Amino acid sequence: MNRFARPLMLAAIVVACCAAARTESPAPSDRIQVGAYQVQMAQQGSGRYTVIFESGFGTGMGTWRRVAPEVAKSAHVVTYSRAGHGTSDPRPEPRTILQSSLELDQLIAGANLKPPFILVGHSYGGLLARAFAVRHPEQVAGMVLVDPADERFNPALRKLDAKRAADDDRQFAAIVPARFRPELEQLQPVLDAGVLPAPLNGKLPDVPVVVLSSVQQVEKPEFFLQTTEAVAVKRDLHADFLRQFSDGSQVLTLRSGHNIQQEEPELVIAAVNKVIAAAAQRAAQGRP
Repeated sequence: MNRFARPLMLAAIVVACCAAARTESPAPSDRIQVGAYQVQMAQQGSGRYTVIFESGFGTGMGTWRRVAPEVAKSAHVVTYSRAGHGTSDPRPEPRTILQSSLELDQLIAGANLKPPFILVGHSYGGLLARAFAVRHPEQVAGMVLVDPADERFNPALRKLDAKRAADDDRQFAAIVPARFRPELEQLQPVLDAGVLPAPLNGKLPDVPVVVLSSVQQVEKPEFFLQTTEAVAVKRDLHADFLRQFSDGSQVLTLRSGHNIQQEEPELVIAAVNKVIAAAAQRAAQGRP
């Protein structure tokens, strides 16, 4: 049995995101010194809120090239590439969710970024956005999660059809690029367990949240998780996730696959602007 069983909706994440990492055009960026390492980062625009974009697994900051410039018309926008992605230096520490979240802390301090933050996370970046929000709830004013990974997805697929899920495992084994395998090895126990480890499994702040979910139908699914029933599981998990927020909404799209920010960037832009407006209204009313 393959060690890398369906990590992060693997058909979409590894196939789509890793392909995007190879083909995306580089965004204008600088390299900032963060401790002993340099991190690829770009800042655009200005405004009350700082919008920080977290890319998906195996993907650098260029994935936001069709979104960030538009959001920067009304907010301070920060895109960056995590360690070992884009032109950011690799680091020796294990690539856990917590480690990546701690490195975002370091980037924020090194670049002197000021809250309140709006966090935008695609796929695996959704888990990272949540990790930061749990650890720093007072700094987060809102979140936009773009077809986000959900730690409950793998167990749900196994419950739905264990054999077909296992077939996915075998197919995906040949897809995972060698340079991403150490990070997948760190993620696999989390995804198999179906729960985030402490301290990342704490309560999220009750802020405005929009989740964008691809419910695109594939005529001839290559993988189990592309089937109608698996897509329905993902859609329902996203909807369930939103129930913990007093101001949460879900946007469904049939037109885009997993990379909504590239295929329908206008949906992501509208979601970010909606969250910024909701956060500003709360602030005007004196609400946290």
